[in-house]
Amino acid sequence: MELVGLFLFARFLSRPNRFLATVKLENSREIVEVHVPDPGRLEELLLSDLEVIVRQEESKNRRTRYTLVGVKTGLIWVNIESIFTNDIFRQEFHKLEKFKHLELVRSEFTFGKSRFDFLMKNKKTNKQELVEIKGATLVENQIALFPDAPTKRGARHVRELGEAVTKGWNAHVVFIIKRNDAISFKPNEKMDPKFAEELKLAQQKGVKLTAAICEYDPIITKEIAIVNEVPILIDF
Repeated sequence: MELVGLFLFARFLSRPNRFLATVKLENSREIVEVHVPDPGRLEELLLSDLEVIVRQEESKNRRTRYTLVGVKTGLIWVNIESIFTNDIFRQEFHKLEKFKHLELVRSEFTFGKSRFDFLMKNKKTNKQELVEIKGATLVENQIALFPDAPTKRGARHVRELGEAVTKGWNAHVVFIIKRNDAISFKPNEKMDPKFAEELKLAQQKGVKLTAAICEYDPIITKEIAIVNEVPILIDF
């Protein structure tokens, strides 16, 4: 997926709240406030003086002129723009094994008490399938983890997908890992045991799980793309 906009290098300074950070732009040395588009904790990424990338915004109705979109950790870049997660799936789901025979019907489909990211249809059977997308940025010991902060909404989504399967639907949870250094994925039980338990129960009911890593290059190709699926580790 092509990344569009004017991107600038900066150094991370602080994060006063979930949606706001201060950075020092490398070209002008100006200290500015930037919007943080990921409400997660990001504690392992947003470290003082770390190299980041911001996108300059054109809208005059914003509080900030910039959005923090990428963070460099070690030798790799991590994308933290939550809104891109669904866009990545929408453009590249055909790369995923469980989705090769599916086509997109619509976005934001309401089922039960939740609104799921996508409604899809199996081109062979014409059966409709529910899909929920989760973006992961946390990696420890080459294992991608989700969530990095407790998510009651995420647990509810997973639980209701399990209920949908018992009513005859097919359902999926897809974890898009927006960095390329993970070799497997597991639910972050230490951070959110409720989500981990709901995911385990949903899988037992028949919800299909997929995790995939992305190559994120905000400098040369200015693209982010799914490159490989990774195994999901769930203890039963």
